[in-house]
Amino acid sequence: MPELRARKPSDLAAVIRAAREDAGLSQAELAERLAFSRDYMVDLEAGRAGLQLTRLFRVLHELGVTVTLEYEADDAGS
Repeated sequence: MPELRARKPSDLAAVIRAAREDAGLSQAELAERLAFSRDYMVDLEAGRAGLQLTRLFRVLHELGVTVTLEYEADDAGS
C-alpha cells in the first residue's frame, strides 16, 4: 500500500494523481464521475491549491501535525 507524508498541497496532488492512474482513470473520467471540470482536476494534480488548502497546511505545519496518506494500488496489472 503506497504511503506518503503530505506536508504541502503538491504532496497531496501527487497522491491523487498516482491513485487515479492506478485506478486506470483519465482526469476527464474522474472529473466526470465527480461532476467536476477537467480543468479543476488538472489544477488539483498540479498542486495549485486554493487559499483554504494552503492555509490548512500552514496551520498543520505550525502545530507540528503530520498527515499521512495511503491508498490501495490496483494490483490487477501484476
